Amino acid sequence: MFDLAHESFAKHGDNFFLEETGGVLIVSEAVLEKRHKDIQKKKWFLFSKRQKALSALVAQLQPPASFLLTCDLPNETVLLTDQTTVTLSNIEISVKLFFVLLRKTMVTVEEAFSITEQHTDSEDCIREHGMARNSPFWLDNYEAVSILAIENIERMAPNSIGCSLKEVDLSDTGLINILPKLRIHVDSEIEILSLTASEEAHVAEVLKQEKPFCVGRVEDMWLEGYAVGVITKMSLKDCEIEYLSLTASEEAHVAAVLAQKKPFCVGRVKDMRFEEYAVGVITKMSPEDCEIESLRLYAPRKEHVAEVLKQEKPFCVGRVKKMKLTGYAASVITKMSLKDCGVEDLRMHASEEAHVAEVLAQEKPFCVGRVKTMELEDYAVGVITKMGLKDCEFESLSLYANEEAHVAGILKQENPFCVGRVKKMWLGDYAVGVITKMSLKDCEIGMLWLSASEKEHVAAVLEEENPFCVGRVMNMNIWDYAASVITKMTIHEDNTMKSFALDAGRDHLSRILGEGDNSIDLGRIRTGGLRVPEEIKRKLRYTLVDGEGKEVLEEESDEEVLEEEEPSRRGNLLE
Repeated sequence: MFDLAHESFAKHGDNFFLEETGGVLIVSEAVLEKRHKDIQKKKWFLFSKRQKALSALVAQLQPPASFLLTCDLPNETVLLTDQTTVTLSNIEISVKLFFVLLRKTMVTVEEAFSITEQHTDSEDCIREHGMARNSPFWLDNYEAVSILAIENIERMAPNSIGCSLKEVDLSDTGLINILPKLRIHVDSEIEILSLTASEEAHVAEVLKQEKPFCVGRVEDMWLEGYAVGVITKMSLKDCEIEYLSLTASEEAHVAAVLAQKKPFCVGRVKDMRFEEYAVGVITKMSPEDCEIESLRLYAPRKEHVAEVLKQEKPFCVGRVKKMKLTGYAASVITKMSLKDCGVEDLRMHASEEAHVAEVLAQEKPFCVGRVKTMELEDYAVGVITKMGLKDCEFESLSLYANEEAHVAGILKQENPFCVGRVKKMWLGDYAVGVITKMSLKDCEIGMLWLSASEKEHVAAVLEEENPFCVGRVMNMNIWDYAASVITKMTIHEDNTMKSFALDAGRDHLSRILGEGDNSIDLGRIRTGGLRVPEEIKRKLRYTLVDGEGKEVLEEESDEEVLEEEEPSRRGNLLE
C-alpha cells in the first residue's frame, strides 16, 4: 500500500530513506503498513492517508543524539535530525544519501569512508568499505546548501572521503568547499571539472587550505567567478590538462589570488584561456614547471589589466608555444619577459585604438623573444613598430587591417622600422600600406603576399612620392587592388625571383595600364615563374633567367614552360 520505493530517495534492503521536513526518516514498508492497516487501497485516497500516517509517525519518534550508519540498519523506524550526529565509517554510501545527510544532520566522517553513484533506484545505497566499487560518477550540484552542510564540511579532515569522479560540475553552491575533503587518487582521470562561484562563501573553506589538494588528471577545467582562486589550492604540478579556462567578471573574484606572494604551478596545459580580470592571474603562475601549448588572454575593459600594467618588473609566462592576446590584453605583452621564452606563434587583435595605447606610448622597444610566426590584426598592427625585431627570424609575419584608422599611426611615421629576417610575409587590405614604412632594403623575404579587396586600401601607397624597396624577394604573389602598388615598388638590384604572380581583374589593373610601356621594373625572374595578365606585360620591365642565372629570351622561356607542362598533360590523358 505504501509506495515507499517511489517516495524515497534511497533504499537499503527493505529499508527506505525519506527526506522529511524534520530530517531523514529510515523506515521499512512492512513496519509502516503493520502500524496502519486501516489505510484504504484506493489510489486517490491513499496519498493523503499515507502522508498523514508518515507525519504522525515522525511526530512520535525521538531522534537519537548519535547514529552509526552501517549496512545493518535497525529494525525499528529511525528519524535523523539536525540534533543527530551521524557517524560515517568503514562504509561506502551513495552520493545522494551523503548529500541529504550533509544538509539534514550533523555528519562526522571517520576512517575508510567513500561515496559512489547509485545506478538504479532498486540498488542498495550502503556497502561495506571493502566492497567499494570505485565506479567513476558525475558530481554535480546547482543549489544553495544549508548552514548545517557548510559546518559539516568544515569539520571534515582533508582527503577523508574516497571517491572516483568522472565529471565535476558545481555552480553557485557551498558544496565546492568539499573538494579538499575528497580523496582523489593521483592517477584518476576527470573528464571535466567545472566550478562557478558568485559568492566568496562558496569557496571560503577551499581558500583556507594550507596544503594543496589533489584532483587527479583533469582533461578540461573551467573556473569562473570566485572559483578562479581555487586553482591556487590544487596540486597540478604533474598534471596534463587539455583545456583550462579562467573567467572573472569582478576584481574581487581574483583579489585573493593577486594578493598571494608565492606563485602556483598549473603543470602542463595544452590550451589555456584567461578572460577579464582573470588575465591578472597569469602574473602569479610559476613558470618553472609549466608547459603551455596555447595561451589566450582576453580583456574587453581597461580595468581588467590595470593590476598587470602597474607592475614594475616583467613576469615570465614559462614555456608557451602559442600566444593570442585580444582587446586590452594586447597591452600586457609589454610586461612579459619573453626574451628566453619559447613562444613560437604570437597573435594579437585589437579592435579599438585604446586597446594598444599603453604599448604605442612606450619609447623603448620591447622584446618578443624567438617568435617564428606573428599575426597582428586591426589596431594591433601598430604594435610592430614598438618591437625590437632587428635580430628576429620570422617563419611567417601576417598583418591585417580592414580600416584606414588601424594603420594611420604607422603611415605618419617618418623613420622606417625593422622587421628582421622574414621567410613569409602576408599583408592584407589597409595593412598593405605598412610595407612602405618597413626597412627592407637589405632583407631577404622568401614569400611576399599582398592582398587588397578595395581601391582605398592602397590609396596611401599610391600617394607616396618616393618609391619603396622590398629588398630581396624570392616569391611574390599579389591580388586585386594590391596589384597597383608595383608602380611604387623597387626591388634589390641583385634580386632574382623564382616566381612573380599577379591575380587581378581589369578594374584592379587600371593604375598599371596607365603607366608607360616597360616602366615598371621587376628585375630578374626565373623562367616559368612569371604569372601575370597578358594585357599588362608590355608595362613591365623584367629579365628572364634560367636556373644558373643566365638570361633567357622570352620565346625560349615559353618553350621551356610548354615542355614542362606537356608531361602532365599526357599524364592527365592517360588517367
